[in-house]
Amino acid sequence: MYQELKETGICFLRNQIDDSLIEELRNAVSVSFVKHRDIQIALNNEINSDGVALNVFNDDFAYIKLLEKLFELGIIKDLENNFFKTKFILNSISALDNKPFKPNFSAIVHRDIKFFSKDLPIMLNGLVMLDDFTIKNGATMLLPNSHKIEKKPTDFSFLKDCIRAVGKKGDILLFNSNIWHCSAPNKTNERRRAIPLTFSKSCIKQMFDYTKSIEEDSMYNFSDDMKQLLGFDSRVPSSLYEWYLPADKRFYKKNQD
Repeated sequence: MYQELKETGICFLRNQIDDSLIEELRNAVSVSFVKHRDIQIALNNEINSDGVALNVFNDDFAYIKLLEKLFELGIIKDLENNFFKTKFILNSISALDNKPFKPNFSAIVHRDIKFFSKDLPIMLNGLVMLDDFTIKNGATMLLPNSHKIEKKPTDFSFLKDCIRAVGKKGDILLFNSNIWHCSAPNKTNERRRAIPLTFSKSCIKQMFDYTKSIEEDSMYNFSDDMKQLLGFDSRVPSSLYEWYLPADKRFYKKNQD
């Protein structure tokens, strides 16, 4: 896995998530899309992100079960040992529906890290397929080796050299966050759903503050490894009292980076 991420920047893990969890996640994303759109409308948000729900972690327990599954499969530990070479945190977890004939902002060629990190493994993207990804339904387009290049490719060169992330439900796509990519048009009448995730070194600010969003008493139901992944060991002190806590009680623990 690591060798592929190092060489091309892209890796496929086939047949990872079982059908029962896939069905739970499908139900969860349906709820998330409605919930997030209702909040946008209530706040008069001018951005119409139909088919995209960002930061869905607290919407349904199925998302937590997905992260637990990544631990169970050994994927988290493998990335810690061979990609990041240190502990890392969840930067974001979202829901995506590439709707028929209705592209969203993910259709623009982009990379998900805001700066070019070159050889430094700052951030990694994951995409859990909840439906089969085909050419017709807009399987994600990725430009291999583009994690080594800072400049954005032209649309012509991207389309000429990109690959399509064709796969089955339950597959997981991993790619270096420096990779240029986009969704493709869905030319079928069926949905094409996925769970995009990003992981990052703990020095990178999370897209969403999971430690504040989780009820204080519920966090103790998580394992130490899960709490670390969610960012509980890489919080920033907000008072001198918190700053001067003994080492074992500090908000920012050792061995985070």
